[in-house]
Amino acid sequence: MTTKTAPGTVLPRRPAPKALVGRRAWDVRPLYEPAIFAVVLSIGYFVLPSSWQYTLTIGVIYSLLATSLGILFGWTGTYTFGHAAFFGMGAYATALLRTESWNALLFLGLSAVVAAIAAVVIGLLGGRLVKVEFAMLTMIVGQIAYLLTFKIGPLGGDNGLVGITRGSVFGFDVTSNNSFWIYTIVVIAVVMGILRRINLSSFGASLNAIRDDPVKAASIGLPVKGLRLAAFTLSGAVAGLAGALFAQQGGIVTPDTLSFTFSGQIIIMALLGGMYRFWGPAIGALIFQLLSTAVFGNSSNGTLYLGVILLVVVLVFPKGVLGLLERLSNRFPVLGRLRRGRKA
Repeated sequence: MTTKTAPGTVLPRRPAPKALVGRRAWDVRPLYEPAIFAVVLSIGYFVLPSSWQYTLTIGVIYSLLATSLGILFGWTGTYTFGHAAFFGMGAYATALLRTESWNALLFLGLSAVVAAIAAVVIGLLGGRLVKVEFAMLTMIVGQIAYLLTFKIGPLGGDNGLVGITRGSVFGFDVTSNNSFWIYTIVVIAVVMGILRRINLSSFGASLNAIRDDPVKAASIGLPVKGLRLAAFTLSGAVAGLAGALFAQQGGIVTPDTLSFTFSGQIIIMALLGGMYRFWGPAIGALIFQLLSTAVFGNSSNGTLYLGVILLVVVLVFPKGVLGLLERLSNRFPVLGRLRRGRKA
C-alpha cells in the first residue's frame, strides 16, 4: 500500500543509513601505513648485520623511486622508459653542490625542484604523445641526459662525482650509518604519507579515471593533458628526491644512475611488487634489492636471472606479489578474514 502526499508537501529528511555513517571520515591510512612501513624496516635494520644494513638503506631509497614510477604506470597509465633520468638529475644536483654546508634537507628540496622542472619540460614537449610514443620520448631524453654526463666536464665523466657529504639536519648529525638511516626512513615515510594522501584524494581518483579510460575522463570534463602533466611532474620530483638521498648515502654519483638499464630495473621493481597497488612498487623494490644482493650479487649473469624472474612474474602473477597475496587470501578463508578485518 502506497501513501500519497499533497502537492507542495515537504517531506522530512530521512536519516542516512547506518552503513553510510562515517564514510566521509578522514582516512587515516596515510598516517599509519607509512608509520608501519618505517617501524618494521627500522626493526629489521637494527637487527641485521652492517653489510645488510647498507643493502636495506639502498632498498628503501629504491622503494621511494619505484613508488614515483607507480604514479605514472599505476595511477595514470602513462608509460616511461627513461625514469632513471630524474633520479640521476636529482643525484647530480646534490653532487654539484657538495661543497655547500647546507641543511641536508635543502639538498633534497633542490634536487626535487630540478627534476620537477625537467619533467615539466619533457611533459610539455610530449603533450600530444601518448602510450608508447611518449615512452619512446622519455627513453630518448634519458639517453641524452646519460650521454651528457660524459660530455660536460663538471659532471666528472665516467668517474662521476665524489666527496658528497651527508651533513646535518637542524643540528642532528647524519654522518654515521645509523643516524643516516633514521634521517632516510623518516624522510621516506613522510613523503610516502603525502603520496598516499594524494593517491586517496580526488586528484588521485581523477588520475585513475584517466588510466582506465581517457576518452570518458575527457567527456566528463577532466583536463586529461593537464592532469597527466601534473602527475609526470610529481613523479619526476619524487624521483629526484630519491636521487638526492642516494647521493648522500653513497657519497658518489656516476652516469649509471641515468642509464637505460637502470630505468628497466625500476620497471622490474614496480612490476614485482604490483604496479596497481600503492605499496606494490615499494615492496617490489625491497624484494629486488634483497634478491640482487643475496642471490645474484656475485654472479655475472645477475641481470639475466632477474629478467627470468620478471618473465615468471608477468606470466604467473601479473599483478605482482601483493596481487598474489590477495589471490591467496581469496582462496583461503582464514587469510580472507584477516584481510577483511584489516580493511574494516
